[in-house]
Amino acid sequence: MITRHHLALALMCALIVCSVFFFSNPGLMLLVTAGTCIGVLLPDIHMTRPKHFKLRTIAWLIVQFPRRICAPLLCRIYAHTHYPVQDPGDKRLIHSFPGALFVFACTAALLLIPAYIIGDSFVTHATVVFLAGVLLGISLHLIEDLCTRKGIFPLFPFSLWTIAGSIRPCDKTDPRIGQYHIQHCTVLLVIFGLDSTGFLAPPLFMLLSVLGLSVCLVTMIWLSDAAVRPAKPDNEDQRLPLPIEQ
Repeated sequence: MITRHHLALALMCALIVCSVFFFSNPGLMLLVTAGTCIGVLLPDIHMTRPKHFKLRTIAWLIVQFPRRICAPLLCRIYAHTHYPVQDPGDKRLIHSFPGALFVFACTAALLLIPAYIIGDSFVTHATVVFLAGVLLGISLHLIEDLCTRKGIFPLFPFSLWTIAGSIRPCDKTDPRIGQYHIQHCTVLLVIFGLDSTGFLAPPLFMLLSVLGLSVCLVTMIWLSDAAVRPAKPDNEDQRLPLPIEQ
């Protein structure tokens, strides 16, 4: 999906998760949502730089961390396996479970090491909460992208099997992305409405928020016709790095 779709859907998902403490602890809510909005951008290492400064330029600047640091490091690691990846700008590198986890690990190290050096419990706690949001954002990015025709490569470079749907993000005649926005927003408003009434106890409300998020994501995947698909060896862009023979 394109950047604005990623951000809008991820923001609503983060608010659904944070609804249980939206009114009681807005600082915690801000940390989680900020982390989610940053995390949902990180896998897009192929993002092009805007010609003029705009809001998307900020997203491009954030993406430079995984693009210039995480992806090259991951390529060096894969160089010592039987499946080396030559191009650190390959989108499939981070649109995979190993790549996404590696980006999160690098982000966690970047933030937790200074927090540990500072030694302040409040800073450490805030960092952990923020990183939880980052992990949520990265996960949401992969879930959202597996709904598109290009999909994700969950085990790249070890396998070229993909999980892909039928959505073309730039196809304005396809109403499904708009429907996802409406669906997420509706669930969010219902949950906020219940929260404001105090009708449910906190444990039940937490369960409701998780259920609401699950319904949004499962419905999105189902309506996108997402499925596991085999590799396409005839596609030049989807060739698997050849294993190194012993």
